[in-house]
Amino acid sequence: MTAILPARPGGPWAIGAGERSERVRFPVPEAELERRWAAVRAGMDEAGLDVLLVHDHVDGLGGYVRYLSDMPAAGGYPLSIVFPRHGAMTLVVHGPHGADRAVAPAGDPLLYGVERVLSTWSFASASYTAHDDAAALVGALAPFAGGSIGVLGLAQIPFTLLTHVREHLPRARFGDAADVVDPVKAVKSDWEQSAIAEAVAMQVEAFTAALEAIEPGRREWEVIDAAARVAHAHGSEGGVLMIGSAPAGEPALPNPARNQGRELRDGDRLTLLIEPSGPGGFFAELGRTIVIGAAPDAMHEEHAFAVRAWRACASDLRPGADAATVFAGYNAFLRGHDRPAEERLHCHGQGYDLVERPLVRSDESMTLAAGMVLALHPMYVHAGDAYWVCDNVLIGPDGASAPLHGVEQRIFER
Repeated sequence: MTAILPARPGGPWAIGAGERSERVRFPVPEAELERRWAAVRAGMDEAGLDVLLVHDHVDGLGGYVRYLSDMPAAGGYPLSIVFPRHGAMTLVVHGPHGADRAVAPAGDPLLYGVERVLSTWSFASASYTAHDDAAALVGALAPFAGGSIGVLGLAQIPFTLLTHVREHLPRARFGDAADVVDPVKAVKSDWEQSAIAEAVAMQVEAFTAALEAIEPGRREWEVIDAAARVAHAHGSEGGVLMIGSAPAGEPALPNPARNQGRELRDGDRLTLLIEPSGPGGFFAELGRTIVIGAAPDAMHEEHAFAVRAWRACASDLRPGADAATVFAGYNAFLRGHDRPAEERLHCHGQGYDLVERPLVRSDESMTLAAGMVLALHPMYVHAGDAYWVCDNVLIGPDGASAPLHGVEQRIFER
């Protein structure tokens, strides 16, 4: 069970060690941040954008702010960035209301590339505070009042925040900047690939710990707890750990923490998903089917077809491929073998987000490119059992790599 991506001795954080505060456990090297900023600003220049307004507040799907600032969006607390085409960033964060702190962009021990930090006492759970962050952002965006403002995080940004900003900057031109930034963010640098390799290696250890915890009489949550302890010890800050168990003839679909109370029994089928973030916040995901006891021959045979389906889709993941065409081809493969067509998102990019573009489905406009890391997890129910295979691949010049986790694509019997 070895990772495909090479992990450097000491991890990728050994590069540039000492540049940042000892409090930052896994800092992104300054050279890597500067590479990202240069690429994003080149896209802004081409699109005619003067500044980006960036907002996230959700664990696991807050990748924009982390990509630009190395600051995680967590716990529902709003985190906004004003990222100009020229000059350093301004952050709007939770804290003392009305505070306005100047920062040395290259000298602050906890931040890099930031020149100003504004804080408010807003809470998403208290609607009357909804304009606090917006008012701070209006002030930070004042130099661009007559310019072009690209917005990142439109699926998360509160309606009241964006409405307030637009009303108070009536001469500014606003637009969605996703198509400018997403193609940059989706292609992983050598450093990012090394960081993802660390996440992959950690997830293999977490999977092994979960597998060893599976036995009759255990509760589902106890299996997940074994994996979570490994993930946390290796620097994970969040993510997803899911499990589902069921007797033969009933599909074992993965459940979130609230629904992980079932006791395991002899003959159970289990679906296990290991998707916590790795050190530094990058995501990957590993999922397998497990049987307590011996899996029948028919189940092994059907699982072998699920692996064929996984490989059929993976073979189409190559630079220049159209995501919608890949999705259509995968469903044609399923229908051609009398299996149900995929109606979920079965393949997508990953990085600082559990799910990031490109989304391999019918409405995606991005094309695939070398350097993208994709999660591929087809799942379907057949003859009463759930079948799936979940792995990541790295797209190279000639197509998708072998599964990054290196864990055999088979049913595990316990």
